[in-house]
Amino acid sequence: MKCLSGAAFALAVIASPLVAQTATPPSEMITATTLRSTGDDLLKQALASKDGIAFKVLLTRPDGAEQLAVRVKSGQGEWHRDFADVLIGLEGEAEVVTGGTVVNAKDTAPGEKRGDSVSGGKRQPFHAGDAIRIEPGVPHQMILKPGSTFRYFVVKVRAK
Repeated sequence: MKCLSGAAFALAVIASPLVAQTATPPSEMITATTLRSTGDDLLKQALASKDGIAFKVLLTRPDGAEQLAVRVKSGQGEWHRDFADVLIGLEGEAEVVTGGTVVNAKDTAPGEKRGDSVSGGKRQPFHAGDAIRIEPGVPHQMILKPGSTFRYFVVKVRAK
């Protein structure tokens, strides 16, 4: 049996956590405390942003990502070719528009378009506790009443 030299053994011990970090863990928890404190930080950022939104990617996987978002203004119309969005309301209320067409759509990234609004879509109230899945290729927009705030969790699911 061959033994590793001291330097080789040390390198193997140091490298093993790095290798383990690149593997996808079987599960990861985002605690309520993390969601609350991150949401509070994002609210400050959203209030200071001209677009009225702030978000943070909390987990990333090869097939998508999980984000926390806070809005204090209505969003643009948007459309993505490669991802479904699963939105889960956490606090506040908004209206979500799905379907129709993105007005004045412009490419903002490969497979992504944004524009002024969504025209001709279905408008639905969206409250804390509600969830909606928006399939790839479906225009959508989040509408807020002036002065309101909406916190929501976003699961981005890569289309096959």
